[in-house]
Amino acid sequence: MVALTATPAAAHTISGPRASNYHSHIVSMTPEVPGITGRVLDLGNKFELTNRTPTEITVLGYEGEPYLRIGPNGVFENLHSQATYVNRTRLGGTVPVGVDTSPTAPPEWKKLSDGHSYRWHDHRIHWMSTQPPPTVAAAPGEFQHLSTQRITFLYNGKPVVIAVALDWVPGPSGLPWIVPIIALFVLGLASALAPRAWRLLAVLVVVLVCVDMAHAIAFEIPRAGTNAAKVVQFFAENFVSVAVWLAAIPTVIALWRRRIEALYGVVFVGLLVALVGGVSDLSALWKSQLPDAGPPWLMRVQVVVALGLGSGLAVGALVRMFRSRKPTEPEGNGQWLSLLVAGLSDAELARIVRELDADDVLEVALRELAIRARPVASDLSSGSVAFVVRDQPEPVVWSLVGADDAGSGLRARRGRVEPVALEVDAPFPVLLQLLAGTLSLEDATARALIATGGDAVLLHRLAPYLPETASLRDQLEDPASAP
Repeated sequence: MVALTATPAAAHTISGPRASNYHSHIVSMTPEVPGITGRVLDLGNKFELTNRTPTEITVLGYEGEPYLRIGPNGVFENLHSQATYVNRTRLGGTVPVGVDTSPTAPPEWKKLSDGHSYRWHDHRIHWMSTQPPPTVAAAPGEFQHLSTQRITFLYNGKPVVIAVALDWVPGPSGLPWIVPIIALFVLGLASALAPRAWRLLAVLVVVLVCVDMAHAIAFEIPRAGTNAAKVVQFFAENFVSVAVWLAAIPTVIALWRRRIEALYGVVFVGLLVALVGGVSDLSALWKSQLPDAGPPWLMRVQVVVALGLGSGLAVGALVRMFRSRKPTEPEGNGQWLSLLVAGLSDAELARIVRELDADDVLEVALRELAIRARPVASDLSSGSVAFVVRDQPEPVVWSLVGADDAGSGLRARRGRVEPVALEVDAPFPVLLQLLAGTLSLEDATARALIATGGDAVLLHRLAPYLPETASLRDQLEDPASAP
């Protein structure tokens, strides 16, 4: 929703210069005047003139009329100059009704600032049409000099001309970048789908966000304005990216803790970075004039990483989320764990377990146990039953708790729910065998495969319901009713 409703100022290039093959550059200033400099900014979108001499200069408009005054007293614009209104935006502007902009109209000066510089969209130095010039359309792969335009200002009453050339510079082929985009997409997809690659996924999200931040900052550095203005402009024009970077913080923390909810953050971060830092800047792969402060190859690498890795992470996390969706009301008498672990040797079981996600498996298994163990729900009125798997990179904890005050049902909840009446600590393979019914609680206790603490009576009451092979119909006969 953020991506679809974002204003144009929310992407790196939409609010500023886009990658282009048009190259505007100053050829000469005739005569040279010490203290007066001109600059082409934003890939030809703007021209900046700075006057640090004690003498005021007058910039002439498109019809030779006084347009600007720049000097020690500040910057002034002539409200009767056509250029004042035409230069408002890159695409031009219209003169208000009733304003006399004829070249002979007496100037009416309006002060704009106390500074010594002014930037404007001078339409003589960039190509304004959406269609290329006929010569470019006929031979787009060849360098072409399109024009040399002149910006004139008066210094001590004498004209000074700044010549600005406009060239067509063909860009490189974007085809070689297809391979790394696909490779990064596959990397992101595989990492997001891998059941146990939580921390690799967290690292990739950090890499993706760092690349996107570097890309956004490098884009802002060559923009016009003071450093303070650039900072304000950066946050104003990149508010979607800033929101994504902030969202990445809890996402990475949750991934490091192996939380399944973190996949929502991976989808959000990956999708938005792919759109804002990748798709919006995709033309940089085959354009010659790029807006970044760094070398062209670096910006292209940043775009490739944003698009390939970001989309791969988003798609992989989304697929994994759909795969992990479980029924809200499990039957409680399935045989899936038995089919998974029955007949396996310890080595085979260890290999299978390495491919499983303990959090995902326990979420389903304990929801089914909550259905099977309904007859003993009243016994949990004094506290929950916590199942702790400690042989994971970080302990995985799920709890059985009463579903309502009447004690008529149970539900499984992620984490430790206080107060805890009974705690069962077991390695993941052992807990799978207990829940599958291939290992009894008595055997596991006798072999010191598990550790229990708390209410021994509650453990005795719960034991017959642990294996999934005990159907709900059989348990309603309450075989645990014996003292």
